[in-house]
Amino acid sequence: MAIARCDKHTPTGIKHDYRAYALPIGYPETAAICGKMGCEEPARVWLTKNDHAAFKRGIRVFNIRTHAVKLRVSDELNSN
Repeated sequence: MAIARCDKHTPTGIKHDYRAYALPIGYPETAAICGKMGCEEPARVWLTKNDHAAFKRGIRVFNIRTHAVKLRVSDELNSN
């Protein structure tokens, strides 16, 4: 499941192995905000291995770990 984090709070991969991120539409002027408590920076959408494969198949809407929101991402992908 994807997670939204800014540049300063990249996920550590404790439960999931985040390998790549996609940029929310409009990034950095986006409604996607870092999920780290107290942070209000624009977020990137970090993708798990399964999310990354879905992205490659053309999927652009991802559930975020909290299940509270969904984010639509752009066609840009950055792999680590």
